[in-house]
Amino acid sequence: MVVKTKIKSNTIEVQNYLKKLEKKLPRAIEESLNRVSAYGVKRITEKTQKGITPDGGRFQPYAQSTKKDRQERGRQVSFVDLTDTGRMFRSLTWKANKNKSTLFFRRQSENKKAAFHDFFGAGKKKVIRPFFSIGRKDEIQIHKRFAQHLFRLTGIR
Repeated sequence: MVVKTKIKSNTIEVQNYLKKLEKKLPRAIEESLNRVSAYGVKRITEKTQKGITPDGGRFQPYAQSTKKDRQERGRQVSFVDLTDTGRMFRSLTWKANKNKSTLFFRRQSENKKAAFHDFFGAGKKKVIRPFFSIGRKDEIQIHKRFAQHLFRLTGIR
């Protein structure tokens, strides 16, 4: 069996398409980064406020003194949610530029508070409760969402 293939291409059309794509791409990348950064902030906040670590585990429980203090102030104590006033998570934001995005806390005091929970350890026993990262499942979702949005904006595919 013999297959015959005929390819027609207009190099001028191809060149024009590539030039148009080259102009669209930087803005599309930045917009896609903004979108997935917002998703990342949302997932960090949602998971932490449900008492779930980035990879799906549970945080180490509050000390008895902390539970007692939180109960007196009307806060929930059934699981660790790292939320007392809500300022830390309201301060969580992102900044995206041409090819990268950074998640951070706007206020220095909230950044310090998050560092104690995430890296240095909070309280007398220096309990570390890592929350400020993206879990593996969320990372896969971020890659997928980025590609879908970028392809939609650029018309690739």
